Amino acid sequence: MRHHAARNRLATGRYPLKLKGVLVGLGIAKKKWAACILQTGGYAKGNRLSRSAAEAILNRNIWPTLTPREHIVAQTEAMLRGLGIPKPILKTIWEEDVLNEHRHKHPAGCHATSGRRKPSYELDQPLKEVIMLTATARKSFALFRDPFTDDVQNADDVFLSAEFQYVRESMYATAKHGGFLAVVGESGAGKTTLRRDLIDRINRERQKIVIVQPKIVDKGRLTAGLICEAIIRDLSQQKLRQTLEGKARQVEEILIGSCRAGNSHVLIIEEAQDLPVATLKYLKRFWELEDGFKKLLAIVLVGQLELKAKLDERQNYAAREVIRRCEIVELPALDNHLEEYLTMKFKRIGKSAKDIFEKDAFDAIRAKLTLKRRGGDGTLSLLYPLVVNNLVVKAINVAAEIGAKKISADLINEL
Repeated sequence: MRHHAARNRLATGRYPLKLKGVLVGLGIAKKKWAACILQTGGYAKGNRLSRSAAEAILNRNIWPTLTPREHIVAQTEAMLRGLGIPKPILKTIWEEDVLNEHRHKHPAGCHATSGRRKPSYELDQPLKEVIMLTATARKSFALFRDPFTDDVQNADDVFLSAEFQYVRESMYATAKHGGFLAVVGESGAGKTTLRRDLIDRINRERQKIVIVQPKIVDKGRLTAGLICEAIIRDLSQQKLRQTLEGKARQVEEILIGSCRAGNSHVLIIEEAQDLPVATLKYLKRFWELEDGFKKLLAIVLVGQLELKAKLDERQNYAAREVIRRCEIVELPALDNHLEEYLTMKFKRIGKSAKDIFEKDAFDAIRAKLTLKRRGGDGTLSLLYPLVVNNLVVKAINVAAEIGAKKISADLINEL
């Protein structure tokens, strides 16, 4: 009892250690790590570290009182050095992972039925789903078109802050000149819109860029072989060869021929956060295909924030070769561009934002969609287009029901 009481007094850690991310990336379960640690103090001397003690260290940065911390550190670092983990990563593994990326994660094959990482914020579920304007709201605000439904019909309809413009140009430069790019963002941040804009721009400017998009819905089942098949089908009428090696040679031959005809090629994969690690590692082989100094295939991955975690070699060391070749750009929240965004959306349907919003409504929307993280450690902005759209539509619908002429801060606060 005294042991547990002393341990509880030390229970101050709120975050997992970065060590957990390294172990997850290596496919090492906590029980396997615990079995490598020999305790050196008290009645536990000579025993292996228990699973409960291992979990407390990894998930909450809580250390046992009988075995000195430095003994556990030394044994762990010796094990990781033997597995080839470089010194720069070893220097970080005892830091807390304040992003809380790995508290609920396990190595591949361990607790395979576990759910995804729980978000560090709570959001009213209806704001995640598309909300439609009611007939009453349309009539009350004289909205003959929904400002947020089928709102992107051409390139002029794409809202481009300086940050969005940077991501847009990065995608275009990768497709045109080659490279390996990952575009990450929250659900509803505008990733699909920018992908559609890239394709539209390539076609509109008549660029000789061939776009390859694997059509498999479940990207968790996308393999190197299926990527080969997508390239072959999109660039030729050739019959598919049977073996993976045969398909790989076929891909290289087709790309070289197309390149010498003056074409560039870009592979675009959406929902890339679901890609298996094995497929992610194979992408390096596709990116390395070349004809002399000319790279044959550019790669653009598009995915949610889990993709950013998957492309962190501290968390996925097994895929380090491909990770080190991939540039990551992240779509930010609207934040300071909220008024500009909503003004544009209503202008596209012939309405002035001044006819819809009171001046204080914008700050209220910001406050509504800026949430405190669990544990009170900082805030998180949810000012992404989809969430903003749904909140505004919900506000317009309520305003019409109660007879309000405009959306005010008080109305937003009551939602």
